[in-house]
Amino acid sequence: MPEKIKNKSYFLHDRTDVFKLVPKTVRRVLDVGCGVGVLGKRLKESGMEVTGIEKDEKSCKEAGRYLHGVICCDAEKDDPCLDEKYFDCIIYGDVLEHFYDPTHVLIRYKKYLKDDGIVIASMPNVRYYKVLIRLFCGTWDYVDSGILDVSHVRFFTLINIKEMFAAAGFGIESIKRNIVASRGFRVLNLIFLSLMKDFLTYQYYIVAKKSFLEKPTGKKRKIYKF
Repeated sequence: MPEKIKNKSYFLHDRTDVFKLVPKTVRRVLDVGCGVGVLGKRLKESGMEVTGIEKDEKSCKEAGRYLHGVICCDAEKDDPCLDEKYFDCIIYGDVLEHFYDPTHVLIRYKKYLKDDGIVIASMPNVRYYKVLIRLFCGTWDYVDSGILDVSHVRFFTLINIKEMFAAAGFGIESIKRNIVASRGFRVLNLIFLSLMKDFLTYQYYIVAKKSFLEKPTGKKRKIYKF
């Protein structure tokens, strides 16, 4: 895939949403796709040891000013050569959708996570109502950021997210939603007893732990081909 040069502001988002999900008891964090280290800087100021992984060279240099260590590499292709079972928490902040095989990334990096450690991921929801409206109107327009970011190569609904984590050997501990909708749609969602919540969810926040089951439980879902 041709590399898309991101505007600098793309890497400067304040990830308060992800920061709030990191338990205060966490001491060592691996931030995959750390950008310029905005989130990692906050975590470090909270007393955590933060290592970042980032493939954009300029962002790596910037993040190096704030984090304990930054590895400049492609997280999907390169081996960061980290100590196994070293981290209490691995963060994937809106990064898994940029990988061709995100399940494989989760599996590869699992060895760096302590047995009782957690994975925190934020992921855009392609089932979001504004995307569906545009698709119904016949458009699927890529833009510089957001759900249809031009650099996204994978798209997920909640079912796909659950299946991916299960396939990678993780059990999901909690799922939170970032609801982005007008007041009218929020009222409708209340009237319909939250049945519309998946369509109003802009992104999902996943907290997961290692699962030591031999294989995912439950009936396998049928995959339709078109």
